[in-house]
Amino acid sequence: MKRVTGLFIILFCTFLVSCNAIKKLGQFYINYNTQAVFPANIPINMPLSITSPSIATNSSEIFQNNKTRSDLIQSVRLSQLTLNITSPQGQTFSFLQNVSIYISSDSLPEVEIASKQNIPANVGDTLTLDVTNVELQNYIKASEIKMRIAGTTDKLITTNVYVNVQARFFVQANLLAVLE
Repeated sequence: MKRVTGLFIILFCTFLVSCNAIKKLGQFYINYNTQAVFPANIPINMPLSITSPSIATNSSEIFQNNKTRSDLIQSVRLSQLTLNITSPQGQTFSFLQNVSIYISSDSLPEVEIASKQNIPANVGDTLTLDVTNVELQNYIKASEIKMRIAGTTDKLITTNVYVNVQARFFVQANLLAVLE
C-alpha cells in the first residue's frame, strides 16, 4: 500500500510539474516601438496630445511563432512602457509635468495603459512609466493599434523633441486547451 501511495504521489507531482512547464510555454512578451515628436514651443501648463502612427500588431504571426493561436490567448497586459529621447542630444524629460499613454484601435475605445505624474526636474532622457493593470488582448489581436501621448509641460522647449516609445506586453496563452 505504501508503494502504491508513493507511486501515486510521484505521478501526481510529475503531472503538476508538466502542467506548470506547459503553462510557462504559453507565456511570452511582445514588444512594440513607435516614434513621437513633442513639438517646439508647446505652451506651458496646457494639455498636449500626440498620436503615434498606426502600429501593425502582426499578432497572428507572433502567436504562431510562439506556438499558439489567437483563440488560446487568455490575457495580455502591458508590463513596461518606456520613453527615450532620441533627439536633440542632451535633452531630458524635465519639460514634462505629467504624461499618460493611451492605446486604441479602429474598433476599440481608447484606454489608458501607462502614466507618470509629478515628473521630477532632475529626470534624464529615459522615462519609465507606471503601467495600468488593464486587459489588452483585444487590442493586440487587432490588426493595428495607435498610441496617444497626453500630458502637460512645465517648461518651454524651443526645438522638437523626438521620442522612442517602447511598449512590452506580457501574453498568457492556454496551451493546455490544445491537449483537451
